Order: sequence, then structure tokens, then C-alpha cells
Amino acid sequence: MKSFKRADRWFNRFVRLASALHEGFWLGCLNPDDLNAVTASHYQQSHEYSSAGHNQRGLFEWEVPVLDRYFPPRSRILVAAAGGGREVLALRRAGFQAEGFECSPTMQRASETLFDQLGEPRGVVLCAEDEVPAGPPIYNGLIVGWTGYTHIPTRQRRVAFLHDLRQRALPGSPVLLSFFPRDISSPHETLAHWTARVSRFLLRGRKDPTEMGDHLGWCFSHTFTREEVEAELNAAGFRLVLFSAVGEGHAVGIAE
Repeated sequence: MKSFKRADRWFNRFVRLASALHEGFWLGCLNPDDLNAVTASHYQQSHEYSSAGHNQRGLFEWEVPVLDRYFPPRSRILVAAAGGGREVLALRRAGFQAEGFECSPTMQRASETLFDQLGEPRGVVLCAEDEVPAGPPIYNGLIVGWTGYTHIPTRQRRVAFLHDLRQRALPGSPVLLSFFPRDISSPHETLAHWTARVSRFLLRGRKDPTEMGDHLGWCFSHTFTREEVEAELNAAGFRLVLFSAVGEGHAVGIAE
């Protein structure tokens, strides 16, 4: 029994070490477009997020008080990373005027099918990855769909995305982000980050710098500290008014 437990501990340590090295190696090799392709492949094959059941489940518990506090009733809201239409449909049922955009053709088609079945005007258009449809500033509120922000690789792309989103909203409008929070980096994150830096340097991999908190598994994701969220919002023209790492990580910024 003791021999098994000792061997099991060492085996699990080896697996965690190998996993961090593997993750870091590829983070240092793949450029942002490659990372987007990994994420897109996952959502293309996803049955859960494109299902009618998921997209008719309504607002999450943590979303309701945020909307009640920061989003004026019956206001016009633009949803980025709208997926299969969960947020757009739930917002409309809550009395808001809502429409959105999505970069996954699979998810966008799923939204059309669902909205047609419900006799609801279609509300999600297709848009290129990390981009925002052009148009005038007509929205009173902005939402980046559940964890959509965390899948955008590199700070530069995230800030540019938020900046373009800001151009679609009127001054004083709120933006809601959701993400995977990070307080103190774990040993896995630290090892993966330094492995990515070494891989990037030795193999002349991606040109963009890697970031602490980057992860690569079934998709690319980035975990955020409060300081990172606030700095990125500020750089894009928003003022942070809410940050929560309890349960689902989320933040609200106000357009300056």
C-alpha cells in the first residue's frame, strides 16, 4: 500500500510536469492565429454550446444583478462572442433590445436555427475573429459573451477588440466581461510560461510575447488578475467599476 501511494504521487508529479512543459512548448510555437484556430476547432465540434437547451437556459445567476445594477432597462445592447444566442435571447426576454455577433460559423448557424424555430427575429451576425462589426455608436450597453474575452490571444489583440467595441457604444455605456480569474500564478502556470519563453526564443516561434496566465488545452485561454483587467479596460477607453473573482469571474467598465 505505501509503495503504491508513493509511486502514485511521483507519477502524478511527473504528469503535471510533462503537461506544463508540453503546454509551454506549444504556447511558444503557435502564433495568435494558430491559437484562434485551436479554439475555433473546439467550438465547431461542440454540441453543448450550440444546443437549443443551452441557449434557452436564460441568464446566469451572477449576470442578473449585474444587469439590474449597471444596464438601463429596455436599453439597446450589443453582445460580442454571442455564440448560439443565449445572451441575446435572454436579454430580449428581459425587455432589452439585443443583437450580437459571433466568429464561429457553426455557432452562428445554430443561433439562426433556434431563433427561426422560436419565431424570433435573427439576432447574431457572423464576424471575423477578434474583430467587431463596423458601425455608428448606437448602443447603451456592451456584453462580451460568457468567457469570450478569455479566448482572445495577446493583450494587444484584446485591447484592440475592446477599443473597437467601445466605438459602437455611447459615452457612459457599461461593458460586461467574464473571464477565468487569477490571483497568484500556480506552479503549472509559471513553468508553462517560462517554457513558452524559452521555446519562443530557441525555436524562433511566435513573434508576439507570451503572457503569464496563458493556457492551451482544448482551446486557448488566458486567466486574469484584477490589475490586468483594469489596465486593458483603461487602455480601450473604459473605467473599471466592478471586479469580482467570486464564482464566475466578471468585471464591468464604463465607457469614458
